[in-house]
Amino acid sequence: MNRKSSIVRKLIFYFLILNILTVISVGSYSYYRAKDALVKRTFDQLTSLRIEKKNRIERFFENRILDLNLVSKTDDVRHILTLIEKQDRQLDVTENKVQVEYKKFLEKHFVAGNYYNLFFVATPSGKHRVFPISSEKKHEALTNNSVHDGMIVMIKKVNESKEVLIEDFIQEEPMNNSAIFIGAPVYDTAGSYTGAVVLELNIQVINSIMYENNPHNGLGNSGESYLVGNDLLMRSTSRFQQNSVFKTRVNTEGVKKALTGNTGTEKFTDYRGVQVLSSYSNVNLPGLEWAILTEIDEQEAMIPIMSIRNNILYISVLITLLLFVLVYLAARRISQPIIRLKHAAEKITSGNYDVTVERLDSNDEVDNLVDAFNEMSKKIKEQTENLKLERSMRLSSMLDGQEMERQRLSRELHDGLGQSILAIRMRLERLEKAKPERAQEIMGEVQELIADTIKEVRSISNNLMPAVLKDFGLADALKNLCDELNAVADNDITFNPDLERNKISDKVSTYLYRMAQEALNNIIKHSGAARATLTLDSDADHIRMIISDDGKGFQYFEGMRLCGNGISNIKERVHLIGGQVEISSKQDSGTTIRILIPE
Repeated sequence: MNRKSSIVRKLIFYFLILNILTVISVGSYSYYRAKDALVKRTFDQLTSLRIEKKNRIERFFENRILDLNLVSKTDDVRHILTLIEKQDRQLDVTENKVQVEYKKFLEKHFVAGNYYNLFFVATPSGKHRVFPISSEKKHEALTNNSVHDGMIVMIKKVNESKEVLIEDFIQEEPMNNSAIFIGAPVYDTAGSYTGAVVLELNIQVINSIMYENNPHNGLGNSGESYLVGNDLLMRSTSRFQQNSVFKTRVNTEGVKKALTGNTGTEKFTDYRGVQVLSSYSNVNLPGLEWAILTEIDEQEAMIPIMSIRNNILYISVLITLLLFVLVYLAARRISQPIIRLKHAAEKITSGNYDVTVERLDSNDEVDNLVDAFNEMSKKIKEQTENLKLERSMRLSSMLDGQEMERQRLSRELHDGLGQSILAIRMRLERLEKAKPERAQEIMGEVQELIADTIKEVRSISNNLMPAVLKDFGLADALKNLCDELNAVADNDITFNPDLERNKISDKVSTYLYRMAQEALNNIIKHSGAARATLTLDSDADHIRMIISDDGKGFQYFEGMRLCGNGISNIKERVHLIGGQVEISSKQDSGTTIRILIPE
C-alpha cells in the first residue's frame, strides 16, 4: 500500500512540475513573442509614418526650389531688378513702378500657396527691396534696417556661388528672429547675372506637415514626428513644448545617428527624459543637415502587452489548478500498469511496432489498458505502413499527373494555337484594301511574325512533352536533347547510346528523360564544365544511365541537405520506379550520377 501511494505521489509531483514548467515556458514564450511582435509592429508604424513625413518634407522643399527657379526666370523679377538698379531721383515713382510690377503676378503667386513670409530681391550693387507676403509680415514695418540678417547673408552667398541655396539662420535672444531661406540667382535674357532673389519660408507650413496632435493618427497620446537641425535644435513644433522651433535642444542617440547618415529604429531617452521607441533618418535636402524622428513613449506602446501579461498570469494559475486535479486522478489510474507497459512503450518508441504486452487475465482496468495498448501498437504499425504507401502513391500520382498535363498542354498548344495562328496568317494574305506596295510590305512583316510565333509555340510544345520521346523512343529523345543543349550552351555534351532492347515502358522512358533533362540543366547552369557525357545502355534485366561532367564538383555525401531541388527530384523519381541512384562528386573533380532501373 505504501509503495502504491509512493508511486502516486511521485507521479503527481512529476506531472505537476512538468505541467507547471510547460505553462511557464509557454506563457513566457507567448509573452516575449507578443512583446517582440508589438515592438516590431510599433517600429514598423513609426517607420512608415517617418518615411511619409520625410517624403512630404523633401517634396515640399523640392517644390519650393522649383518655384523659386521659376520666379527667378520671370520677366517680372528681371524688370524689378532693372528698376531698382536704375532708380531715378523720383524714388516714389520708382517704388510705385516696382510695386506695380510685383503685383502683376508675383504677389498672387506667392500668396496662393501660403508657403512664404517675405520675398527679397537684390542687385549685385547692393540695392534691394523686401516684399511682405504673409498677413503677419504685412503688419510689420519693414525697412532696410529691419531686414533679417539671414537675407543679407543669403544674398552674398548667392552672389558668390551663382547657385540655388537653402539655409536656416538662428538669431540669439532677444531678437529670436530665426528663419529658413531659399535663394537663387537671376540672369537676364542674354545670360548675364543681374541679381538674386530670396524667399523666407513660412515655418508654419513645415509644422503643418510634421505636427500631429490626434490620438487616432497611429501615434496615440504620446507619439510625435519632428525635425532637428545639425545644431541639435528643433526645426518643427514639439507636441509637448511650446515655442520649440529653434529653441528646444535634442541631443539624443537617434539625432546623432541620423545626422551622420544612419537610418534605423531604436529605444532611447528623448529630449524630455522619457524612454521612447524611435524611428530616425536624415532628410535629403540640399544645404540643410536635418534629422527626422518619429517617436512614441515606450510606456504607451507597451500598454497592450501589459494586458496580455496579466491574462497569461490568470490563465496560467487556472490551468495549474486544473492540472493538479487532473494529474491526481490520472496518476491513481495509471500507476499500476505503467511499469509493465514501460518496456513495451520503449520498443514502440524505437520503431518496433510488432511488440505486444501479455494480458494478466485479471479482468479489470489493467487488462483493458493492456488491450488498448496492444490495439494501439497494431494501429500504429498499420497507419505507418499506410502512410508510407500513401506517400509513395501521392508522389507517383503527382508526377504522373504532371506528365499527363504536359502532354495535354503540348497537344493544345500545337494543334489549337498553332492552327489558329496559321488561319490568321492565311486571312491576312488576302488583305485587299491596302495599296499594293504597302499591302505587300505589311504582309511580309506579318508573315515573319506569325512564322516566329508558330515556331515558338512548337518549341513550347516540344519542351512540355517532346514528341520524339513518344514517336521514336528514349534514345532519340535524349540525342535530340543533347543536340538542342549543344546549340544553345557553351558545354560540349556527348551522348553514348548502347541499348540492347527496343522497347522501354512509357513511364520509365519519361522518368529517365526528365532525370537526364534535370541533370544536364544543372551541369549547364552550375557546374562550369567544359564537357559532359550522357551514357544510356541496358542488358536483359536493367537499364543504366550515367551523366558525368568535368566541372567544379562539390563535396557530396549521402544524406546531405542540398540547397536546390535537382538532385532531390532525381532521387525521388528513381525511387518511384524502383531503381537505384549513386552520386559521386568531389571539389574540382566533376560529378557523376549513375542510375540503375530494373526493367
